[in-house]
Amino acid sequence: MKLLRIDSSPLKEMSTSRAIADSLQQHLETKGFTLSNHRDLFYDKQVTLGNQDRFTGYFTPEDQQSESQKEAVADSNELALEFAAADAYIIAAPMYNFGVTAPLKAYIDLISRNGISFNYTESGPVGLLEGKKAYVIVSTGGTPVGSEVDFVSKYLKTFLGFVGITDVEIIPADLTHTQKDEAINRAKNLIAGY
Repeated sequence: MKLLRIDSSPLKEMSTSRAIADSLQQHLETKGFTLSNHRDLFYDKQVTLGNQDRFTGYFTPEDQQSESQKEAVADSNELALEFAAADAYIIAAPMYNFGVTAPLKAYIDLISRNGISFNYTESGPVGLLEGKKAYVIVSTGGTPVGSEVDFVSKYLKTFLGFVGITDVEIIPADLTHTQKDEAINRAKNLIAGY
């Protein structure tokens, strides 16, 4: 089983979401998962906002794309195909201002591709990534995961469902400004049950 890990915190050693993702990755590897790739979004040069050529390139058939459109969508093609090829995902998502970090949102825009992660149909979009599993680590400083202002969990579950991934485990690591050790221990106890 191919596992894709996605980190979206700018912090390295001080990151709660990375520490929990390390534990989860180690646990899943003992269950037969193999890390196929690790995307560190704050430091990944392929994760960019793009430009007009990228946007228009998405909606232009490949054989009709200009050279600048082909160049502009190349990173998106690679990231979307890599995401689609995985069997399971670790998404480490710290909450910034009640939502996901900017690089994680940019990454989601890059991998949301018609014909790769979903298809447009007459009755609306249909996800193409059914039968996959996602583990979403949500770390917060002071916002309870699952509260009405937790837009990270809701957003990521909605996005994953959109591309067909409905088997989603939310691993909360919340209130770390006052309970960091307790939050990490609670998350690790959840991981031990997977």
